[in-house]
Amino acid sequence: MRNEIVALAQQYVQQPALAAVRRAVVPAAFGLVAAVLFLFVLVALFAALFFRLSSLYGPVTAALLVAAVAFVLGLIALLPLAVGRRQKPAPPPAPNPTPQFASLLAQTAPSLALKRPLLTALLLAVALGLTARAAATDRK
Repeated sequence: MRNEIVALAQQYVQQPALAAVRRAVVPAAFGLVAAVLFLFVLVALFAALFFRLSSLYGPVTAALLVAAVAFVLGLIALLPLAVGRRQKPAPPPAPNPTPQFASLLAQTAPSLALKRPLLTALLLAVALGLTARAAATDRK
């Protein structure tokens, strides 16, 4: 009984996976056939170009011209790959939070000065300590 349940579960999982594979493989096969046929067309065009140029300039010059045309077309085909994939610049380093903390403390200190002098002194000591620590790590 347990093996039958496992077999049913495997069939239930395998059927959508096989359908997904079929959906991917069938268009890929048609694309491969189309690419091979386009390759035949390209070879026939190069042969026609060679025969036309060989009657005008001779076989050696015609072969060199056809090779040059193929080389230029290859470079044009590779151009989007060379230009399209540029490295993204690295993100800027995170700013040091100590100056932000010190400026925030400087903005709020006047309101705290008259109310809580001990709290103000403690916050000022923490800010000075963080500033000194940041300055010490920047020197290394």
